[in-house]
Amino acid sequence: MHSTKRLSAPLIDELIQEILRINKLQSNFLADSVKALSQSDTQVFIQYLNYCLDQQLTLGYLAECYDLIVKDTFTQQLYFKRHGHYKYSSYAEVESLVYRNEEYMSMYMYGLAITTFLWSNHAQMKHFFKEMLPKTQSGRYLEIGPGHGFHMMEAMQSSQYEEFLGVDISPTSVFLTQKILSSRYFGQFENYSIKECDFLAWEPNDQYDAVVMGEVLEHVEQPQKFLKKIAALTHNTSHIHVTTCINSPAIDHIYLFGHAQQIADIVQASGLYIKHQLLIPYQSTTLAQSEQDKLPINIALILGKVDD
Repeated sequence: MHSTKRLSAPLIDELIQEILRINKLQSNFLADSVKALSQSDTQVFIQYLNYCLDQQLTLGYLAECYDLIVKDTFTQQLYFKRHGHYKYSSYAEVESLVYRNEEYMSMYMYGLAITTFLWSNHAQMKHFFKEMLPKTQSGRYLEIGPGHGFHMMEAMQSSQYEEFLGVDISPTSVFLTQKILSSRYFGQFENYSIKECDFLAWEPNDQYDAVVMGEVLEHVEQPQKFLKKIAALTHNTSHIHVTTCINSPAIDHIYLFGHAQQIADIVQASGLYIKHQLLIPYQSTTLAQSEQDKLPINIALILGKVDD
């Protein structure tokens, strides 16, 4: 039993108050976000906040993490509007800023985990991931870029895969993923391994029955190479789940997708095809408006491998 455990929604309200203490402009947005939380999402959100408190983090620190995401995104959106391209275009430019910066990367990951509850687009992506994940399929599960580890943990909770492997280029992400999986806060997980490595340089001997790659393609210089390698690591019945974004600036987004067709084209050129997709336009706009005005669009794809 965890001494810090609290079971009421007021814990979420306390986090919101901490966020508003440093960023009052989020008031209406967060009020709507909390109202939109389902009962099950509220329970999981409280569980996650309790987990963070048990790691000796404070709600004030988590509020700062969330605010870091908000303000960095706003800054990059301004740059994108003025220049028509992302600020950085190579991994070398963002490696020391983000991936090798332990303090920043930790805050970035905790803040990003919180957005999966408070941002409707991220919440929809999370629900799509859980809905589409095979519940009875067995075999090996691979996640490329598990980040904060929350989605990989949810996959371990709700699927029947026997082996789970995560690979991430960031040592901080590897640490955070290992931490949440070994915490026993969300279950007792033993059949997993997390590797720090460059996915393109990694040479596994296995094929995988599920490959998940969430929010990675926009972070790399050659996204088609990642998709081609996924095709090489899967078979015709593998579950392949990939998400990315369009016209969506962030400090470590280096590859700009301008429209959904561009993504569909590189999927096809990689020996894969789209089985299902979820496109989420910018808030209060249609997909056509978002593409025309170069507003952020989230996209989640369930892919199949083209027969050899």
